Amino acid sequence: MTTPTAPVQPAAGMPGEPAPVQPRRTTTAGIVALVLGVIALILSFIPIINNLAAILGVIGAVFAIVALVGTFRGKRHGKGLAIAAAVVCVLSVAMTLAIQSATVGAIDDAAKEAKGIDTSQNAGSDADNGSDDAADASAGDGADDSAAANGEQDGEGDIEGAHVSIVSAARSGNDYEGNATVLVTYEWTNTTEKNNSFAALANPQVFQNGAELSTAIYMDNPEGYDSGSYLAEAQPNATTRVTLGYVLQDDSPVTVDVTALFSITDDSKVTRTFTLS
Repeated sequence: MTTPTAPVQPAAGMPGEPAPVQPRRTTTAGIVALVLGVIALILSFIPIINNLAAILGVIGAVFAIVALVGTFRGKRHGKGLAIAAAVVCVLSVAMTLAIQSATVGAIDDAAKEAKGIDTSQNAGSDADNGSDDAADASAGDGADDSAAANGEQDGEGDIEGAHVSIVSAARSGNDYEGNATVLVTYEWTNTTEKNNSFAALANPQVFQNGAELSTAIYMDNPEGYDSGSYLAEAQPNATTRVTLGYVLQDDSPVTVDVTALFSITDDSKVTRTFTLS
């Protein structure tokens, strides 16, 4: 009688045995990207600190791309996680830019209101300026077009809160150290809704040989110089004159620039060059 025998089990590694299936691990890069994206999204709502949020968002997006590549190649699983991480990272960067833009606008409006400028008319003024610039560009030559594009106005024009005319620049008396000076005369109109001074609205600068000249201090006021005109306030729509002295380097021409003081969005400038006689 034949004795029954147990079936022979194939030895490990023998031909014909199916290879063990290795489980795919969750993408680590996707997890890192999602964590960075969530942190960046939270920080994006906080002004100034959201600069860090943008950096974290960009780094997270790079990790998300790496995770997506790994999942598409079948080396890792967690494609949905990687996609979610990419979306959160991109959203954090977009939110950062939006919050920063809103913050800059709020600060600029606050500065204008402090000067007495009606911020409700900004949009209309910007549209009018755009139309005027377009008309000037079509009528002017290449040099004028370039100046208009940079917000430059020759000799007379508007800055935020004031209409300014650079009247003259002439040699004047020496300062308290005996240095030669130039006396610059400005005429300006207060276009704000409250009393303001030229010092509170304008930033006048004088350049010679490309370097800014320092303000002159006189022991005896020269003819035509009014030491109090710079700080004197003018009522809305009133026009006054301001005189300021500057210490000269030599006899070369001087360039006078006037821009708005403490303005974020206004890049307009009134400029004029004078040859000293």
